[in-house]
Amino acid sequence: MGSAAAGRIWKGTQKASEHPLLDTPVAICSYISENTAPRLPALAVAAGSHVYIYRNLRPYYKFVLPAENVNTEEQEIWQKVMEGEMVMGDAVAQLTRLQDAGVVLQTRSLQLMNIGDPEAKMAFVEHWQGQPLVATTVITCMDTIKQAIDEPDAVSCLVIGTESGRVLILNPAGTAPVKNIWVGITPAMIAIQGELDVGYRITVAGRDGKLYHIRNGELQQTIIQLEAQPVGLVRLVKHVAVGCMNDVIHAYQPNGTKSWSIYLPCHILAMQRMEVTGQRMTKALLVALSNGEVRVYNEKLLVSVHTVNFPVTALWFGRYGREDNTLLTITKTGMLDIKMLPRTANLEIGALGGGPPPEQEIPLAVPKKTRLYVEQTQREREQAADMHRTFQRDLAKLRLTTARAFVKVLTDGQGAAAFTTSTNLSLSLSVAGLGPRFRLTLLLRNEGARPLLDVPVALRADPSLYALAKAQFTIPLLVPGLQYTYEVAVTAVSPEAGSDAVTVLLLAPAGSHSSAPLLQATLKMPISEPEDL
Repeated sequence: MGSAAAGRIWKGTQKASEHPLLDTPVAICSYISENTAPRLPALAVAAGSHVYIYRNLRPYYKFVLPAENVNTEEQEIWQKVMEGEMVMGDAVAQLTRLQDAGVVLQTRSLQLMNIGDPEAKMAFVEHWQGQPLVATTVITCMDTIKQAIDEPDAVSCLVIGTESGRVLILNPAGTAPVKNIWVGITPAMIAIQGELDVGYRITVAGRDGKLYHIRNGELQQTIIQLEAQPVGLVRLVKHVAVGCMNDVIHAYQPNGTKSWSIYLPCHILAMQRMEVTGQRMTKALLVALSNGEVRVYNEKLLVSVHTVNFPVTALWFGRYGREDNTLLTITKTGMLDIKMLPRTANLEIGALGGGPPPEQEIPLAVPKKTRLYVEQTQREREQAADMHRTFQRDLAKLRLTTARAFVKVLTDGQGAAAFTTSTNLSLSLSVAGLGPRFRLTLLLRNEGARPLLDVPVALRADPSLYALAKAQFTIPLLVPGLQYTYEVAVTAVSPEAGSDAVTVLLLAPAGSHSSAPLLQATLKMPISEPEDL
């Protein structure tokens, strides 16, 4: 199926026929539509708001999606505008009011509201003069469901997801819908299990990043919120597997419980169900990754990996010619790769030696319960409340002791951060560099309500170990609420002599009656590397 609004059918490596389409196709399905012999498959192509059904490589029927209901007020506004009973400004205002009230407007109304030129608006209305307002929708995804029995040549029905948030199930001929299910969110992907006349489940991946479940025509209340937007949806035996944009595949049960997750090394490009027929019947999961790998998972166990040369855009597994188990891969370059599964291949769990180790199945040698153990458990059961209160009391004491020690470090200036309540100043120190040249950064903040003027800053270090670019300087102004950053260059005089601490003192401003420093912080310098010659 090409992207240039045309369908091409290939036989071997030769193009057998080409069928032009009115719109770009979004989905294609092959299914049996009649019980009469011979049971030849029909080809359904979804494009725009139509489903084109082909038989014997010839167009057979075109199904058109039923029109949606139009809001009554919106329809009356258009009717009055076309009859000249309402001016253009009032019509746009009424449409805006409806949109603000939560009404989903039609495309024609939205286009009219986005036109800014009054003359262009009149021309737009004249273009639609005499044509009723119709709510049209398009197809977003399509799949098939068996009608009565699960056999390869059994009669099937088309299942269609629409832009308007509906899921339609057509009759086998594809001429009319037999089920019309309202989901409320545009379906991006659907996965189906079961038979229409017996019992079925439809899992819908919406564009809002959630999974919705339909059971026998009824929308279930179970809604699964995904971690990221879905990129693939496959129905397995007991689970539904969904691949997300965060490179993870999650498996959920019908009740919404997550069973397992697979974390992948790169992005997911395509996912497909792999149902192997023959002596070893296996139902697995095919995953194509952006690094060129095509992986096969049986449940959550990796059982096979092969590589393709180009990024994969689509996968399909099924019967091709005389081979029942064939993998068709379409790459981004337009190449079609066909691989046939060897009949000796074993994709069952444990075939490659994976899974849990055999030691896991060996029970632990649990010792027998002694009389002392039984008496101790009885005492703990009787005094459980007292034990809990004692534990909570000791935990509160530990937290209090830790908080007091932390406050003492800050107020004493023995750490790389300090705070004083008298002047509401906070200071933190950090050092950058490997040595022998370091950069000492001072982060100073005035937490008070009044500004401070001419605050002296003094730095103290062992002169035999460190040379300071400036041992003292004055901060002209500290505005409340702002953070000030100052940098001082520190050079290790003798890198092999070891390391020591650098102390920063914030002194009282000139004219104050106190000689004690306002704030003090100490930073332990790292060991300096020797200077390269």
